[in-house]
Amino acid sequence: MNGIHVNSTAPFFARNPGAEYRIEDFGLYCEVISALEWRKHNGAIFMVTDNVAAEYYRRIGIDKVWDSVTEILPTDTEGIDPLMFWAAGKLLALRDIPENAALVDEDLIIWKTLELSDTAVTCAHREYISPEIYPDPRCFGVTEFSLLDRLDMNVLPCNTAFLYIPDNSLRLFYANQSIAFMKECSEKKSDDRLCRMVFAEQRLLAMLCALTDTPIEALMDMNRLFIAQEDYTHLWGAKQAMRDNSDLRNGFLGRCRKRIMSDFPEYAYVIEAIDEHTKNDP
Repeated sequence: MNGIHVNSTAPFFARNPGAEYRIEDFGLYCEVISALEWRKHNGAIFMVTDNVAAEYYRRIGIDKVWDSVTEILPTDTEGIDPLMFWAAGKLLALRDIPENAALVDEDLIIWKTLELSDTAVTCAHREYISPEIYPDPRCFGVTEFSLLDRLDMNVLPCNTAFLYIPDNSLRLFYANQSIAFMKECSEKKSDDRLCRMVFAEQRLLAMLCALTDTPIEALMDMNRLFIAQEDYTHLWGAKQAMRDNSDLRNGFLGRCRKRIMSDFPEYAYVIEAIDEHTKNDP
């Protein structure tokens, strides 16, 4: 099974206009280990990105942890607002990647071999519908998104930190519908960004699966996400914690270096590459 990492730099530059593109040290280490562990257990893994990030990885000297770094993402995300839709690059990549490939977030490490269904969509986990995060999508004011009235508002959203859609027609249907929704919302502008992003990426997928009678499987039980387990590591909320707590950050970095040295000694050079690149970071 081919794995796909996706990195669009558009959200970074939207938040930091004029800045030099950088990824924090813990982010780089997590990307590297995510890629190496995927290759160890599940097959080839590719980085799909834009020309800015591709050059960044090559300049640091860590681009060889992926089977290839492919520059297919547009830096302008096709007019989609990168602040409102920070994961738009993932949907654009999903539209354009080859069949039978799984999207793996760069901050997700999978420590085992996966056995994926060839009929069901597989996501990271399901999510509960809270009105603060998942309001009625009719409140978004989209007028060209004609599917809304045909969608089941009760199905639980899919967290897409991991996503495998074996049906190519459904993959394209979901990607294109999500992109159309994001483009229309981008024209309207709003400070309410989270609800629109998680609808386009997570809730819409579950709704389209219900519409097409496609079953959904999940890697993780949403009721046990915060219980220690050995199969998956997802940084998500830990990122801010590491920014705020240097001991937590240094502990994570130390464990990453140790893991690379013990399990992937042929990639030991990435330790010096990352540490040298980030040595002056705050």
